[in-house]
Amino acid sequence: MQSSVPELIAGICPPHVEVEIFNEKEVDIPLDRHWDLVFFSYLHSYYEHTKVLSTLFRQRGITTVAGGRHAGHFADDVEKYFDAVVIGEPEANVPAVIEDFEKGQLKRRYALPSLGPAAIKPQRYELLDFKLSPMRMSSIEASRGCPFTCNFCVLTGHEKYRYRPVADVIDEIRTKMAFNKNFFGLIDNFFGFVDNNLGGSPKYLRELCEALIPLKKNWGCSLTFNILKDESLVKLMAQAGCRYIYTGLESLNPDSIKAMNKGQNKLSDVDAVIRRAFSNGIILSFGLLVGSDGDTNEYLEKVPQYLADLKHFSITFLGIVCPYPETPFYRQVQSEGRLLPGTISRDYDGYTLCHRPKNLHPSEAAEHFVRLCKQLGSFPNLLRHYSSKLLMSNLPRYRSGILFSGPEILSIRNPVKNPERRYIAGLDSIEAWDAEQMAKLGLEPQRLS
Repeated sequence: MQSSVPELIAGICPPHVEVEIFNEKEVDIPLDRHWDLVFFSYLHSYYEHTKVLSTLFRQRGITTVAGGRHAGHFADDVEKYFDAVVIGEPEANVPAVIEDFEKGQLKRRYALPSLGPAAIKPQRYELLDFKLSPMRMSSIEASRGCPFTCNFCVLTGHEKYRYRPVADVIDEIRTKMAFNKNFFGLIDNFFGFVDNNLGGSPKYLRELCEALIPLKKNWGCSLTFNILKDESLVKLMAQAGCRYIYTGLESLNPDSIKAMNKGQNKLSDVDAVIRRAFSNGIILSFGLLVGSDGDTNEYLEKVPQYLADLKHFSITFLGIVCPYPETPFYRQVQSEGRLLPGTISRDYDGYTLCHRPKNLHPSEAAEHFVRLCKQLGSFPNLLRHYSSKLLMSNLPRYRSGILFSGPEILSIRNPVKNPERRYIAGLDSIEAWDAEQMAKLGLEPQRLS
């Protein structure tokens, strides 16, 4: 799944503005081009890289703007490297930035209040280039935020759950959305919801599914575990074309779930939930985290065994629990003196340990992470994934969805392909190009410990 932020921002630019999109997961940014105004949206771990790009552009007279969660939380620091900072949602702020820029009156910060979910405009789907990312699917937002308060989540305390009018979502899918024609049309009817939690309101989800049925499209989404326990709602989602659901289960250890304040996850229901989803033609995958305060060496050693006992279980993401600076978890480990020394923003990538877990030495947590990535992302595990699930449903597009979900299994091992990494904050160097450019430009990394 790719971020839809570039296409979303393009959709709220005034009609006279000429827009180009560059996604560094797909293509390198051309450093010799000239633009009037560049918007950067980035994750915490890409702050060093992004401020290098911004500095290089500003040296050539290009105006740069930063937005997103990191920029909003660290606006004082971000202002040093960008001409303007957007704090908050883009629908009100991006048009204001462009208007002021055209008048030569650009402000340093833009923090206009949200216009509400009804103000979300259709993405510029025509700017998608499926040749650059052959397996990418179009995506859409129906809602923002989440009603739960998991202690490690960047939404907690910052975003309430809200959703767009169903009619707006359906109209965008029907009249605006572009579909990927690659692979002989096997995925030309698929799209994804990029909502943090499409099931934040079960009532809204039901209404949305009812409206999706006539479109006869297939789609995937992310939502919380509690929705999967509602048998009638899962069946309705399948009828509406849902073929893929990702859920952040995070752990199979009750103590770890408790430490995360993730009470909506009921581990005793996992097996029934898995069977229900697949029998309805929905591919269900989970994410797990290493390094929670409930984790022990004994539990992490047995994770593959626990997964083997759950025959149809699929893990498509494995990460290290991360104390992002705007979260309750960060405030907790900071107050307890458990942030690791030398931590910089680059380390907040979801694959680097930035704190001392209560029951593990940092090196133990890192070793478990590397081992589990290799085991869960192995080719034999991919074969088990196919053999256990391929024949569980005859619904349309289910089997092709299973086949295309295979690369997700193998991708679990991608974060540990670099043998030089230690996966512990303060021990891994910044990428060579970024480090070289930072030295030339006199830039220092943002230190967060």
